[in-house]
Amino acid sequence: MTAQSFHCPSCGAPLLPKGNGSVLSCPYCRASVVVPESLRPASVAASWPTLVFDNFTSNANNWLVGSYPSHYFAALDQVIAGGRYRWEAKVSQASTITTAWMADYRVADFHLAASSKHVNGSGSGSSCGVIFRIQDNHNFYWFHVTDSQKYAVSRQKGGQWRQLVDWTVTTAIKPNGVNQVEVIGRGDHFSFLVNGQTVCEVEDGQFGQGFVGLAIEAYTPAETIAYDFMDLVLRAP
Repeated sequence: MTAQSFHCPSCGAPLLPKGNGSVLSCPYCRASVVVPESLRPASVAASWPTLVFDNFTSNANNWLVGSYPSHYFAALDQVIAGGRYRWEAKVSQASTITTAWMADYRVADFHLAASSKHVNGSGSGSSCGVIFRIQDNHNFYWFHVTDSQKYAVSRQKGGQWRQLVDWTVTTAIKPNGVNQVEVIGRGDHFSFLVNGQTVCEVEDGQFGQGFVGLAIEAYTPAETIAYDFMDLVLRAP
């Protein structure tokens, strides 16, 4: 039995909680079992040591800063100042993503949280969020939200994208406000939260560990978009 498992009170079998549910079915005796509060993912993750707390008062974690125009963005500026990590871009092509991550922290199980605000652009013309289990530029997971109250989860593997959770509406997102997105990863199970509310869960085992970071994605050519990231927290056991 691991530190994150417990015994079925009916048959004594070891059980490993997955997801944020308070009740699970024992796969051995089929009894309905209440999961101890301390073993639910959000509770477990909150007890993990904090590896990074970055409120962007400096660039201590060596984030990308500067101007990086490209084929996809006519202009792309990233600046850390005044407790904000601002990303501002003029879009050249639709469905374009740009990323930045910390190269000093490679984690397996993890709890990642980041707060951001949409500053410029239409509510549905772009999105922002977190990337995780990053291997390189072409292999990672992506959890993002729009100011039009939608979220999605996708995976890029070998440069090919697969949608794990299609665009879904949630009132947990605050239009024109500061929104916090969180991912709790334990093994191949991921829980996704917006402003403290669990919005979905996914099982996927393509990448067992990796780096974490931030990203924005743009959908409307010629639009100018901007996001402020306010903070990022990374915990791991």
